[in-house]
Amino acid sequence: MTEEIELSVLGCGSSFGVPLSHDIWGNCDKSNIRNQRTRPSILLKKEEKSILIDTSPDLRKQLIDNKISNIDSVIYTHSHADHIHGINDLRTISLINKKKIPVYADELTLENLKNSFSYLFVKSKTHGYEPILNSKVIDEQFIKIEGFDIQIVKQNHGNINSLGFIFDNKVAYNLDVKYFYDDSYIKKIRGIQCWILGCLRYEDHPSHASYDQVISWAKKVNAKATYLSHMTAHIDYETEYNKLQKYNIYPAYDGLKIII
Repeated sequence: MTEEIELSVLGCGSSFGVPLSHDIWGNCDKSNIRNQRTRPSILLKKEEKSILIDTSPDLRKQLIDNKISNIDSVIYTHSHADHIHGINDLRTISLINKKKIPVYADELTLENLKNSFSYLFVKSKTHGYEPILNSKVIDEQFIKIEGFDIQIVKQNHGNINSLGFIFDNKVAYNLDVKYFYDDSYIKKIRGIQCWILGCLRYEDHPSHASYDQVISWAKKVNAKATYLSHMTAHIDYETEYNKLQKYNIYPAYDGLKIII
């Protein structure tokens, strides 16, 4: 029997979050708590082992809100600020649990992380902090981390690539994607149990697929449940829930927990 996966959506907002600074809510109903979105991240747990996907700038709040006291490994999709700038908050996890945390990413992302946050990887003469992270390069299509069988999906994100993931052939995670290099990807994951899919806004964008494209993908895949994430203030929770639930497509929200 395959072990259950517990997936927690820690943040489902875009790089600005919702509301934006200056209390800008866009199309979102400010009275609906499910429209309050921190920057994107999820936590996957199986048999007491956990994997964090990305360290959003809101990671400290996300750890507190979700009562997370341990993270066994971190995997990065890419090195844009909204996906990495909470990395310093891993220090607390490392210090409390008295262990280094392995972080997995492609070569470019690891290079950017080490250039920006070198003190987390090597001891610095400037401040003397002990390093708390071990870097692991993702250079294969299939890897195993913390008991999860993971397929790596390289995808276009404008002028860079980002990584998507398939966990145990049960959960697909594709956030910052303009298009898939593998033309058969949509067919490959058809009928998957859970798909977390980036849906930035209604209009076209140079590095994100448009709303219409995203919904077209979701209908073709026909997952048991597709959850839209990385949403701007253009996208109101209740509006999209009422429109899409008949297709088993739902807007995600911070704090959503899914058992797969």
